[in-house]
Amino acid sequence: MQFSQMIFVAGFLPLFLLLYFGKKELAWKNAVFFLASCFFLLFQGLLAVAFLCVFTLFAFFMGKALGQAGEEKKKKIFFLSLAGIILPLAFFKYSAALPFLPKMVKGWMPFGISFYSFRFIAYLYDCYQGKEAEQDIFSFSLFAFAFPVLSQGPILRYSEMREEIKNRAFSYEAFSHGLFRFTFGLWKKLALADALGSLSVEVLSLDSLKNASMLQSSSPSFSFLAVFLSGISYMLQIFLDFSAYTDMAIGIGEICGFTLPENFQAPYSARSIRDFWRRWHISLSMFFRDYVYIPLGGNRVPFPLQVRNLLLIWILTGIWHGSTANFILWGLYFFVFILLELCCKKLWKRMKKSEEGNFSFVLRCLQHVYTLVVLYFSWILFRFSDFQSLKNILWLHTLPKSLALVDGKTLLIVKSNIFLLLVAILFSGNFLSSLEEEWQKLLFRGKSRLARKKRASLGFYGMEDAEEDSPEAGTDFPEAEKDYPESVVDTPEVTAIDAGKAALKGVQEATADESIFAASSDRKDLFPEEKYPMLKLSLDGEGAPRPEEISGETEVQKEEAVSLAEEVEAEAKAEEEVESEVKAEAKIESEELLREEKMEAELSQENQEDLLRHEKILRRIQRRTKLNIFFLDHAEQLYFWGKLLAAIAFLLLSFALMAGQSYMPFLYNQF
Repeated sequence: MQFSQMIFVAGFLPLFLLLYFGKKELAWKNAVFFLASCFFLLFQGLLAVAFLCVFTLFAFFMGKALGQAGEEKKKKIFFLSLAGIILPLAFFKYSAALPFLPKMVKGWMPFGISFYSFRFIAYLYDCYQGKEAEQDIFSFSLFAFAFPVLSQGPILRYSEMREEIKNRAFSYEAFSHGLFRFTFGLWKKLALADALGSLSVEVLSLDSLKNASMLQSSSPSFSFLAVFLSGISYMLQIFLDFSAYTDMAIGIGEICGFTLPENFQAPYSARSIRDFWRRWHISLSMFFRDYVYIPLGGNRVPFPLQVRNLLLIWILTGIWHGSTANFILWGLYFFVFILLELCCKKLWKRMKKSEEGNFSFVLRCLQHVYTLVVLYFSWILFRFSDFQSLKNILWLHTLPKSLALVDGKTLLIVKSNIFLLLVAILFSGNFLSSLEEEWQKLLFRGKSRLARKKRASLGFYGMEDAEEDSPEAGTDFPEAEKDYPESVVDTPEVTAIDAGKAALKGVQEATADESIFAASSDRKDLFPEEKYPMLKLSLDGEGAPRPEEISGETEVQKEEAVSLAEEVEAEAKAEEEVESEVKAEAKIESEELLREEKMEAELSQENQEDLLRHEKILRRIQRRTKLNIFFLDHAEQLYFWGKLLAAIAFLLLSFALMAGQSYMPFLYNQF
């Protein structure tokens, strides 16, 4: 059973997750994980389960022995345990070359033995170096039987899983990311890797390359374009296939709460072979570095010994990948180029320093082209185990005269699959990693913005100023009360002000009672004669004015009225004159305003295009700012919902591909 099969995606995995999250207890989850791993391995046969059980018990008890042994015995125990792991691996690797073995045994290998053998070797070496050996056989068996890394890696170390076996927590973030990672890897395997594998065989028949008479043929049945397209398709397929299984393994691990190491980091973006192997099959490179190269001395030994160590590393790398001779040749091929890069290290450093100059882009392109060309021919060595086919394919790359550059069939295939090739190249680079980095930056900015808003709402250091109590109800002069602190309440000045307030209040009350005077009929009671003798005559009607006094007063009043009328008439004339002057001035001002408006209209016509352009730019900036603010405020929700929707889309496409109802050729043909 493989991760990309329908029985796993639609049957095994949903049932496993349903049981795994059925209870919150860690012991329950570990038990379900272990039983699911055993059940997954049962699909490969009982012998596969039996071999893994034997290897697990052997590594567990040898690790305990290494932890308890003294310094003298520890070395013997380690080499004994090492032989117990390596010899069975070598036997099964080269069983096909042993003539005395029966046919049913030849070429058979226990499922995943190449990966779990290296995991046990790493564990035993760590115990030999003094790290604590595991005392709980169930925890160690959980590490040994972990089905996500059983068939395709990465090569996991026990120290990377030890703490999470005993203590891990569920996280919605890890669950959503793991679900996306698994579905993306599934889609990448089915839609890209498998399609590219079919394309590489369709465009160039591998059986035709086994013909020994091809070199003498005057006209091969294919063109150079077919040979090159087949090589490029295989180059893309092998990366997408391996990385897809790694994505699915890491995704299942994240769903279950385990953090598995990355195994591929855009290796085709490398600019040297050494950089490529820092990105390709990282867990294997780190294994050989930490457990073979460094124990032999690493870079600290003289250069001849360093070359010896590198030669051993690359022979072992070739043997691990396959048992045929072409894999050893493949490892030696990389050894040669890494040795050349080491010899030219000073030149390489100068090229890196010169990247800051004008030729930086050209140098980067040349380094990248050099790496891709070396990798292209390395995958030819990796692909063809038959030396006759290998000889023929290398001869075809020398552009013999009898080989046509282009043929109509290959051009039609390229046209039908151009979309597939473009998508494969896109996902073979660092597109996803760059997109993830940008999203993480956006998430960080969004979280920082929300934190600043929260701090601003809480005030200075999270403390707001205490509000003062409102003045008591009924106070007539709250402002005056607020002006005086408690320290000056009892001063003479404040006492005088309070007395003035009381007097003013009394006057206001007397004014409010003025209606009493109007309603009173007996005003003598209000104005006694003793106090107001001058008002007695007016109140009693005595002392009325005589007629002659009245007539004299009326003549004077008439004269005053005439003079007053003349003055009013003069004032009216003056006002009319002023009004006429104002109207004239207003007319002049209106004419000036009209003239200014005409000038402004002329100017506005001239600047109308500039104003419209500025308005468009302003609106564009406003829209962009609003969009940025929206993304910052909702970055986390958009990130996880987007991943969930992408996971669902990848899953549905994968189901369609597994069911044989693929619409991908239709999409390819549209281009």
